[in-house]
Amino acid sequence: MKCKGIIAVSKGDVRLIDVEVTDPAPKEIQVRMVSTLISAGTERAHILALDNSNQDFPYIPGYCCAGIVEKVGEGAESRFKAGDRVSCFAVDVGHREIGNVPIRCAVKLPDGVPFDYAAFTALGQTSLQGVRKCKIEIGESAAVLGLGIVGQLALQLARVNGAHPSVGIDRVQKRLEIALSCGADYAVSNETAALPELLKPITGGRGPAVVLDSTGFPDAVAQACEAAANYARICILGCPRGLSEFNFYRHVQKKSITVIGAHAVDSVPEEQSYPHFWTFVDDASCFLAFVKKGSVHIDPLIGDRISWKDAESMYRKILSWDQSLLGIVINWPSAE
Repeated sequence: MKCKGIIAVSKGDVRLIDVEVTDPAPKEIQVRMVSTLISAGTERAHILALDNSNQDFPYIPGYCCAGIVEKVGEGAESRFKAGDRVSCFAVDVGHREIGNVPIRCAVKLPDGVPFDYAAFTALGQTSLQGVRKCKIEIGESAAVLGLGIVGQLALQLARVNGAHPSVGIDRVQKRLEIALSCGADYAVSNETAALPELLKPITGGRGPAVVLDSTGFPDAVAQACEAAANYARICILGCPRGLSEFNFYRHVQKKSITVIGAHAVDSVPEEQSYPHFWTFVDDASCFLAFVKKGSVHIDPLIGDRISWKDAESMYRKILSWDQSLLGIVINWPSAE
């Protein structure tokens, strides 16, 4: 059996092709996708084989999926059944019509959460685990550097966690406007001004207590440390695509700053949640509860909904680094 799927057949060459469908392995579920979400920054980096990313082809881009369970593998029966609505972190599935997902990377959807919102769950968990590791106290200032989807969600979740003021930073005006519409206290452009100059007036001259860097640019971590308050926490939430030059004396030691790694796949436990370190399932369930309640806003983050038939042309735009693109949801035949 075959279905349609999106594959980078070589560096920079993305195609919609026929892919094999196999039965789910033990502790896997087979999901017929309704909506998948393009994680533009990460997928672009892997498709173009940038530093600290995929170097092998063919490559399966994407990992943000939502759909309906078709089959249940051995050992998965206690958690899922055919017909369940689910959202998945599906690294080996990506954007395709049908795929098999480990149950530790899948969660049931609450009633009332639509599939196009649910497709944001993997990036919601990415953002939430970073915010959680920062241990934000109520009333602490928090800034998010880079307002792609992960940054937008991290900014909202920092507010849910008690951050005040919450500050979004980006060079794209549209992204700043979205951040404000989703409840950010401030949204400022760093196109012409240095971060300390932007952030100190907002934070009483001290700088933010927490900075989450979701840019993926290596130099941003040093910039975040320079702008942050003494004793601040700096969270590396985006994946830096290259090497950083870092003055640990000036940027870290002198200010007693803590630098936190927050990788959504490799730095969360698989089976048991602990304080500040939750499993994917627990964090994803928490994120979806916030979405259902309306504490996290998804609709402003959806820039486009496209048919799976138009995926190749959309990827050409993404690979050209069109930064106006945000929140691209692919609808599969099940949604039609």
